[in-house]
Amino acid sequence: MLNFIDYMTDKDVDQYIRQNIVWSKLPQEIRIVLGNSQREYDKLVLEYSIKNQLRYKGNIVKYVKKNEETYYDILLKYSETHLMLYPYHLSNIVVRELRMTPFSYYINIMTNLMNAEKSYDSLPNFTAADAVRLLGIGRNQYIELMNQNRCNRKLFRKNKSLRELLPAKPVAINIEPWWLVAPGSILESDVKLLNKDEKDLLDMLIDEGAQLVGTLDAKLVQKLYNRGLAYLEVPVNDDDYIYVPTLDGFVMNRVLGDYFENLLYQIFIAIDEQTTVRELSETLNIDLQLVKNAISVFCRLGFAKKRITGLENLALHVTWASHMIIPE
Repeated sequence: MLNFIDYMTDKDVDQYIRQNIVWSKLPQEIRIVLGNSQREYDKLVLEYSIKNQLRYKGNIVKYVKKNEETYYDILLKYSETHLMLYPYHLSNIVVRELRMTPFSYYINIMTNLMNAEKSYDSLPNFTAADAVRLLGIGRNQYIELMNQNRCNRKLFRKNKSLRELLPAKPVAINIEPWWLVAPGSILESDVKLLNKDEKDLLDMLIDEGAQLVGTLDAKLVQKLYNRGLAYLEVPVNDDDYIYVPTLDGFVMNRVLGDYFENLLYQIFIAIDEQTTVRELSETLNIDLQLVKNAISVFCRLGFAKKRITGLENLALHVTWASHMIIPE
């Protein structure tokens, strides 16, 4: 009986949470498994939502945690503590309202790891790959920074801030022309530092919303992104075909992963260029939105690519000349 209850708790309860089934609509057998306790169900709803970095609106968690900002604060703290990937799919909330950019998120993770003197192998593989992409800190750089930090502790009575040793701004990242750029969290003091071209682009993003990157000046997009004034969306649609190119930059950092990392691997190794994203979701029996979020991150990291991007018949900005397809 205990095994049955454990199975029901792990499998079936998650299924009902995914389907946004409120307590009053749960089948009797599931309520029994939960000891007829709505509080227990609410607890599982919150845990599942945070563990899967679910959006507040449109999900059952909004009935459990009444304050949206509090929910996202908890989600971010959990994600940082558990060394999870930055929740890119929540950028419109996390960047615009909480002012937490991917760069600052990974700086926090690195700072906490180094202060706790944890090894680089503590980082999950995909998190490590994203941190290298944004901070330029890989295994060798991490070890060097750890040694510098230890040296500073010995030399100075008052600890010299580890933050001073870490990068002040993101490294230049690869941006694909089929991505979207959207306005981030913008203060009046930020705008004063922009030149006319940068300000004009920012005004366009604010007035018109997210724009296709390939139609804009590549350098301006990179500058706004580096300053945290814009964020990037990597759109993945249900009917997209995805393939995995030969991976040169992917390094296995550790073998055993937590729930979220295992979920990412499960999706990653199942990618098949003959299968749509929706079909992949159905084959794996994993929520479609979770699959789309994961594939979006893989494309962002350069570990996966879209077979058709939608740019094939589009005139791109001259700064994207290398991406243009010249008809024969």
